[in-house]
Amino acid sequence: MKILKTILALFISLTVTAQAETVMNISYLDVPIQKIGRFMELHEQVTNMQLGDKRTLQGQWVMSHYYGSGPSIMVQDNFNNANDALNDDPWVHVREKWQASSEEERKEMGAIVSEYQSFWNGHTDEMRRIDWENNHIYSEEADFNSNFILVIGKYNTSGNQGEMGQAYHDWVTVPAVESGVALAGNFSFHLTGSGPDVMVVNAYASMHEFATGLEGATSDTSDARRKFWSLVEGDHEDQILIHQGHIVDGKFVRANSN
Repeated sequence: MKILKTILALFISLTVTAQAETVMNISYLDVPIQKIGRFMELHEQVTNMQLGDKRTLQGQWVMSHYYGSGPSIMVQDNFNNANDALNDDPWVHVREKWQASSEEERKEMGAIVSEYQSFWNGHTDEMRRIDWENNHIYSEEADFNSNFILVIGKYNTSGNQGEMGQAYHDWVTVPAVESGVALAGNFSFHLTGSGPDVMVVNAYASMHEFATGLEGATSDTSDARRKFWSLVEGDHEDQILIHQGHIVDGKFVRANSN
């Protein structure tokens, strides 16, 4: 198993490095809607126990379900490369804190971690490759500490994934961000696990801005729109998520938190 993991890490690393891309490891959890608040309380506590200089994690964003199909929680971990993603040990600093804790502190820590891990039963993962420099755009005035919404589209293609992602980027994302309607947007490609060929993501401050952007996109007749839909194969999946928190300066911070 160790040999197979090493071979997989080498293969993924060569694939991503050759295309100058980083990777996202995305976890999907089916947390009951009424328990999302408790999950986020525990996620904040446990994630901040886990963070430290021995991690290879570069960033994390947590979103919860709002509308459409899909799981109730999405956790996106960002890494510089596939090897970092595969070799990252999220519990290294937790073990150190456990060793340095008193009996009473260990009991409290154990209860928190145990309850938190119960939410991860049955979760699924996928790894995606993304070029943050070329395939991502954002507004410098955007407030990413708010409960902004994330609109995700997942597509398979009969053609070139790069052309498909770029066509959507040119058709929807770039005009929406440059006009001030959207906060940010990007597209990524499937690498490992179960997932679509291309995933497109757009962030909006509210549903009002999303509706405005949607109206503009559906009335557009550009070559980019026609090219995108010509490359779509089979059914696609859409989902709207709400930002719940992300890592800021080495600490997980809940959305709208001071």
